[in-house]
Amino acid sequence: MTMRFGRRDEWRRWIAENLLLLGLGLATGTACALLAIAPAIASRGGHLPVASIGALLAAVLVTGILASLAATALALRSPVLAGLGSE
Repeated sequence: MTMRFGRRDEWRRWIAENLLLLGLGLATGTACALLAIAPAIASRGGHLPVASIGALLAAVLVTGILASLAATALALRSPVLAGLGSE
């Protein structure tokens, strides 16, 4: 039995996958960056520029979401079977 998904289901699945990967990548990158600068922060009194880091992470998140939405919209416009046949 074949299950068919509509465009809305494909859209939700692709966006969810992209957002999951974006969130995991952002969390992993942030953790690695904080670990890398921990000695410098500790030697300078332990003050972390939270506002600057938060603004930068928010900008990266928004940019990633917009890029994901644009890429998904473009991918769903193209016919899937024709794209697979050209491979």
